[in-house]
Amino acid sequence: MTDTPLLQPAPESIERRPLSTAARILMGGPVVLVTTTWRGRSNVMPLAWHMPVSSDPALIAIAIEQSRYSVDMIDHAEEFALNIPKRPMLHHVQYLGALSGEHVDKLEAAQLAHFAPARVSAPLIEGCAAWIEAGVRHQLPFGDHVVYIAEVMAVHVDPASFGERWRTDAGEDRPLLYLGGTAYSTLDREQEARPPRDLEAPERILAERIAEELELTTEARERREEIEGQLADEVQRGNIVDVSELAADLDIDDADKLDLSGGVVLGEPD
Repeated sequence: MTDTPLLQPAPESIERRPLSTAARILMGGPVVLVTTTWRGRSNVMPLAWHMPVSSDPALIAIAIEQSRYSVDMIDHAEEFALNIPKRPMLHHVQYLGALSGEHVDKLEAAQLAHFAPARVSAPLIEGCAAWIEAGVRHQLPFGDHVVYIAEVMAVHVDPASFGERWRTDAGEDRPLLYLGGTAYSTLDREQEARPPRDLEAPERILAERIAEELELTTEARERREEIEGQLADEVQRGNIVDVSELAADLDIDDADKLDLSGGVVLGEPD
């Protein structure tokens, strides 16, 4: 058996997938709502294919399937806005992706409040985590999509969602991450990378880091399973369980908790 890595056979656990899977593998970033306006008519569509392409000047790229109505809108307007929705807009995002703006006013249909932009004509949607206004500089057709390279003209953020980077402790103010189909996620934690220092042997330190991360992951999973088993026993006995002190171990955030503040206790006077 040769030691050349490129000639080593793939591990048996590796699966071969269709070429179209590449697009879904590269997903996982914030989904955006692209808004456009042309001749007094506005449109909005969800989009997962977007990226920065230059820092100076600030340029971004988006890719839209050629048959989409937004392609016509952007071709004429030569500008657009990206609205990054927060977690509570989950169902709005999926709904907007199922409609065509050619025959339906999607902003009206979804009852999305919006406000005036700073540099473009496209409306900015309220309740989002951040907004990017952009003017098209290049339009490039590739395959079944059109890629627009656009210059960033204005940026706005909600500080509850974004400081110097996305805040993972923002609860309902966190952005939606698109995973494909009808599946979404949110940023749930921040981890600090610890690369080897100058005088450390990188192969040894990095191997230790991997082992450490795997150990922590296994320990956390075993801890969670232990707690869940204890809680199940308490519930089966009919006991009331307070999980507030166990929220971190059970990965419970405020969105998962029941709000009983408006409830009525039976048998008590109004």
